[in-house]
Amino acid sequence: MNAKSARIRRVARLLSGLLLLASLSIAELIMGAERIVVGTPSRGLFEFPAVVALRKGYYKDEGLEVDKVQMQPAIAVKALISGDIDYLLAWGSAIRPAVTGVPLKAVVGMASRPLHVLIARPDIKTPKDLKGKIIGVDSVAGTVDYLSRVAMRHFGLEPEKDVKIIVTGESPTRLAALRAGSIDATPIDVAFAMKAEDEGFRRLLYLGDIIELPLSGIAVMDKKLQTQREQVKKVIRASLRGSRFMKQNRAETIQMLSEYLRITPSQAAKAYDTSINSFTDDGMISDKGVSLDVQLTKERLKITKEIPLSQLVDWSLVKEVNR
Repeated sequence: MNAKSARIRRVARLLSGLLLLASLSIAELIMGAERIVVGTPSRGLFEFPAVVALRKGYYKDEGLEVDKVQMQPAIAVKALISGDIDYLLAWGSAIRPAVTGVPLKAVVGMASRPLHVLIARPDIKTPKDLKGKIIGVDSVAGTVDYLSRVAMRHFGLEPEKDVKIIVTGESPTRLAALRAGSIDATPIDVAFAMKAEDEGFRRLLYLGDIIELPLSGIAVMDKKLQTQREQVKKVIRASLRGSRFMKQNRAETIQMLSEYLRITPSQAAKAYDTSINSFTDDGMISDKGVSLDVQLTKERLKITKEIPLSQLVDWSLVKEVNR
């Protein structure tokens, strides 16, 4: 064996050793991380603080390996109760079961106001023109159902009497129903609303400007809140970093929005500028906002007893994180 061949073999062995060491280090890091599962009911702007936190590595900074899974709201709540998921990234899907007595709580609020635009056919020029028209919503007693009812009352229209409200599904399905002419208007996720505007539909107003109804947060079962408080704090801290990054980095957030929601950069920029002030700075939701959700839930489910806000939310850990 000549000197050159021996040198090549030594280098090869060294590289192999380094690669093995690197793979072992990565494995150790992964094994040492806490793995958690976060459920979310749909893909949209409401979940974007968590999306940013995932992409920027903020959860990993906290020693967390996060699996984010999408599932229908009712299934997500059942999965949270059974322990199949650890956290629910939503608001209404969590708060409304809590009103009925399910032992879970919102621990951080991400969006304190709706991230929806009321979109209508081009011939409908003002919200008052919706009298006698059909409004598409997500589900019975769903967030968009609530938004529609509050918005109609804001403009002097009585739901069920002055407008017809029908269930047509999530934002993409409602946009398709609008295109097909089966509905006349719908509150729709702001990112999809930008698409609708580009197609010629009329933007009546951004509902976050008139309604203080929470739209996004993270909820956990009471048991986890009591027994795994440090883990919950890690989730809160990373998620808030994602929210703050969004507010402080417009250009990069718009790029991520465009990629994640499959909309044009122009549409993403409009969505960002329309909605960014609806996201919280400190992870807190006002008592007024939570109380409105409780009031609407009680009306729809015909609940008469008083529901203390402490049954629904626990801001103690987000306050600790903010210190």
